[in-house]
Amino acid sequence: MNLNDKQQGNFTVEFAVVGVIFSLLIVFSADVIVKLSLKGKLDRLSYSVANILKERTQFNNDNYRLSEAETTTLNTIATQSMRRTSQNFDDLRWGMHIEALQFDSKDEPIVFPFPRGTQKITPSSDMKTLENLAVKTSWGRRATIYRVTLIYKTENWFGALIGEEFNTVSSSAIIIGR
Repeated sequence: MNLNDKQQGNFTVEFAVVGVIFSLLIVFSADVIVKLSLKGKLDRLSYSVANILKERTQFNNDNYRLSEAETTTLNTIATQSMRRTSQNFDDLRWGMHIEALQFDSKDEPIVFPFPRGTQKITPSSDMKTLENLAVKTSWGRRATIYRVTLIYKTENWFGALIGEEFNTVSSSAIIIGR
C-alpha cells in the first residue's frame, strides 16, 4: 500500500481552502483601504465646513442665525469638493447634517437642524449635551456651537461576501462659533 496514492487530492483541496481565505483577506483589505481613504476625506471636509460656519458671521454683518440658503450653499461646496477628490462620487449616496446650538435671550439652548443630501443622518448624541461648551463672547452672549456631520455610502465589498452591511462612512466636526 503506497501512501502517495491516498494523498493525491490533498494539494488541490488545501490550495482551494487557502485560496478562498487569501481572496477574502484581499477583498477585506481593499474594502478597509477604500473606507479609510474616504474617512480621511470626510474628516477634512467636515472640519472645513465647520470652519466656514464659524467664520461666516464676519461676512454677514454679525447675523448669527444660520439660514437654509447658507446650508444649501455649504452642501454645494462640500459635494463639489467630494466630486473633485473622489472619482466615483454619487449624489444619491451623500448626506450632510448641520446643527446649530444657539441661545435665546433667556440663555435657553435652541437647536436648529439642517439636513441635506439623500442619506438620512441620525446624530449620535443630542446637541443640547454640548451646551456646556458654549463660552461667553466679549459681547456678553453665548457663542453658537456648530456640528457638521457628513455621511457617504460606499460599496459593500466585504460585507456582501459575509452577509453584513459595512458601507456607511461618516465624520463629524464640532466647532464653537464667534
